[in-house]
Amino acid sequence: MIQYEVQGKIGVVTGSSKQEVTLTIPQSLDSYPIAKIESNSFQEQSKLKKVIIPGSVKVIGGYSFAACPQLKEVVLEEGVEVIEDWAFINCNIEHIVLPKSIKTIGPNAFLGNMCKYDIDEFLKARDQGKATRARTNYRAAVFPLQLLESKEAINNEIIESRSRYIDSQFQMVESGQMTNQQLDIPIQFNNDECLVTYFSKNEVKGNISFEIAPECKTQLGLYSENDPDFLVLKINIVADGKILSNIFIKTPYAEEVKIQNNGTQYDKRDDTHYYFIPVKVKMLCYGNGNINREFALNMFNEFMGKYETELKNGLIKQEQFDDIKDTIDMKILEIVDGFLSQIDGAPLFTYSINLLKKMQQDQEFEHHDEVNDYLFRLITEYYNDLSDEASLEKICFEDPNKSLEFATTISGLSLEELNQKYDVSLTDFSGVTISNEEARSYQNVFMDLETNYNLHAEFILYIYKEMQRLNNIYSIQAFSA
Repeated sequence: MIQYEVQGKIGVVTGSSKQEVTLTIPQSLDSYPIAKIESNSFQEQSKLKKVIIPGSVKVIGGYSFAACPQLKEVVLEEGVEVIEDWAFINCNIEHIVLPKSIKTIGPNAFLGNMCKYDIDEFLKARDQGKATRARTNYRAAVFPLQLLESKEAINNEIIESRSRYIDSQFQMVESGQMTNQQLDIPIQFNNDECLVTYFSKNEVKGNISFEIAPECKTQLGLYSENDPDFLVLKINIVADGKILSNIFIKTPYAEEVKIQNNGTQYDKRDDTHYYFIPVKVKMLCYGNGNINREFALNMFNEFMGKYETELKNGLIKQEQFDDIKDTIDMKILEIVDGFLSQIDGAPLFTYSINLLKKMQQDQEFEHHDEVNDYLFRLITEYYNDLSDEASLEKICFEDPNKSLEFATTISGLSLEELNQKYDVSLTDFSGVTISNEEARSYQNVFMDLETNYNLHAEFILYIYKEMQRLNNIYSIQAFSA
């Protein structure tokens, strides 16, 4: 039996029988809407296994379901808004679906449960939405640093136009018409530089600095292996303790992001005060300098989404977009091909790739184009798969058979005939011919080779640096007209 008390015009649940196994909170009792579950109401109920809370309940109090060891299932209906700190501490909740109406979750509300991943994912999705709302004005924008040399051409109309353009994209994200990956906003990496511009009719008092908007701070440090996308961060421009305006940038997931003012330049034209601020983005990232972060493998896709949006909005021409796409496609081939050619201790993989390349170079082979397309698809797939050392092992010892099967099928020849035609063979690293079984025996020590471990780390880091270089090259194109 549910126990409650009346507080003003609402009913507040205060407890129930200790024998409850499934607890359904009613929407009302004696004509009073049940709007709150009081703190400690169901604490340490040892038999409780399932709780259903209706949308009429706006607040779930602290410790309300604390230390219920058998509580595995909690159903929260749309309308619940606040889950206070420690509300479900030390229960046995494995998964939970949170309604969109939730506004506040205490940082320790689900401490000691298996459902922390669900909570983190909910907060990340919700706060990314928050980060795209509540603009204060349209007086600031981000441009490539190169434009500092011609800052006289940047006026209030250009700044406001850029700012409104970005704002319109956020509205499309919120309405489901585009994804965060397609946002055409500045992509900034560690120690990357850009130009922040701000204008006002009044002169700024105090030094200009930058801070991550409070609603974005819950995103930092929430990186998930299943979601290697970038952060979309709202940055407040601050002076004399007041927020002047805000800008938006993308960065890889990080534990901390700082925007450093590298020296404000001031200009006054037609009673308008302009501030041009070269900034540097500094990030405290997971692990050793982002080396083992999957976001590096998602960078090319992030770039293409951004430039597809620029093309759609007429900010770059089709030939510019085609050039960017071709460059990125070729860079994928170059990076992955260079990486794979250095792998040590995988003779079957080396043999399969050498054979396909010999077939690709054979201009007289009637299926030359099919082999070329296959190699491009294969290397692109390898790029997408190379997120960790385990995937590297799969590529080197499981995938070669598929490539060899393709080679024999497309050519109509056996491996022996292909070996003779293209002068290739399966050998160890001293050039001695070995069997397929002998080649597979290398797998036992493959990932113990320090060279492969370090090579994989360098591969991820190289992608990161190469993307930074490409970003700097192409970021100017949308402003070149």
